[in-house]
Amino acid sequence: MTTFVFLKPRARAMRRQGRPAPSSLDEAIERQLDAATKLGLPPKRMADLMGVELKTYYRWLSENSMPLNRVRQFEAFCRASFVSEYLCMAHGNRVVIAIPSGRKASPSDLADMQATVTAAIAKLMRFCQDRTGAAETVAELTVALSQMAYHRENVLKASAPELDMFGDVE
Repeated sequence: MTTFVFLKPRARAMRRQGRPAPSSLDEAIERQLDAATKLGLPPKRMADLMGVELKTYYRWLSENSMPLNRVRQFEAFCRASFVSEYLCMAHGNRVVIAIPSGRKASPSDLADMQATVTAAIAKLMRFCQDRTGAAETVAELTVALSQMAYHRENVLKASAPELDMFGDVE
């Protein structure tokens, strides 16, 4: 059996639905376990759902080592994807966005995005002037990019017939 061993590279924080992205694999796994707990899935039940013995499940968690084909399964049962999100962002050169639901953006959604973009540009201007606050600037730009990418995808999906984004379907 091939096992994927999780390494702990440096990760950049990003807000996703109002909270920072996991900054370590330990934090990502902890959030997955919290999600499972909120769903009423104790470790024994998770192990049963994944088709492994409880000791195997605990070993995977304690060693930060899980077969790659089990990560998606682990996330599906927890209804969260913190491990995948962390792994995607671990090298610091990726932005992870949630796929839009097709819901029409409210004026407050767009105002929030505008405020985020304005704050990111202000941070960028300060950084360009005095070269300080690089981490904060990157974090702010990442949030702005994520929000803009989300709305971009929503616009692209507007023509999809299964999405009633703008109430056009009769």
